[in-house]
Amino acid sequence: MSTNASPPTPRSDLRASNRRTAFVLATIAATFFVGIIGSRFIGGQTTGLSILGIAVLLFLVVAIGRNLSDKR
Repeated sequence: MSTNASPPTPRSDLRASNRRTAFVLATIAATFFVGIIGSRFIGGQTTGLSILGIAVLLFLVVAIGRNLSDKR
């Protein structure tokens, strides 16, 4: 099977970077919405905010870790 893969152009690299950034921002927004809805079901504001804070912290650790591992 022969594929004619062309080298990535600067424009396609920019588009891929924009998609990754949009995905990260959408994931952050979804995390906040799910955390707020979850805090309503749990009942306590302190518990809900703690869960939301932990989720955001874990997301940032994973996102930064992936970014750092890509640079190596």
